[in-house]
Amino acid sequence: MERKKVGEVFHFYGKIGVCAIRLTDGALAVGDTVAIQGPTSNLEQRVDSLQVEHAEVTRGEIGQEVGMKVRERVREKDFVYKLVEPAVPVKAAPPKKPTKKAAPRKARRAKKAPTKRKPVKKASRARRSTARRGSRGSRRRSR
Repeated sequence: MERKKVGEVFHFYGKIGVCAIRLTDGALAVGDTVAIQGPTSNLEQRVDSLQVEHAEVTRGEIGQEVGMKVRERVREKDFVYKLVEPAVPVKAAPPKKPTKKAAPRKARRAKKAPTKRKPVKKASRARRSTARRGSRGSRRRSR
């Protein structure tokens, strides 16, 4: 199965077993199969219900924050992937025979004259006044 990133977990409610997902890269619907993966999490399950601000919905779009009931604990910053069946590749037609001969590779390329680049100046930072520097130093020592 192919997986497509749809979002990221931004909160987990432990007592009720619900994760809050921010949909950033794709939509999510009831009936989809998702995989939630992170450094310590690895969960694969079907989406049984989705909620947006305590209201049941059947589909969540990009940019929404949805709540989903999960079987196991997941953590913040875990990625949410939608599992999709791989598309069946269509058999390509046989290549056509060339009618005329292509020009050699070197002849097709036009030579470019080398361009001289200007050096990039680094942005300089303004110096702080000596009075401020002194006060910052004394503050640092007094802590």
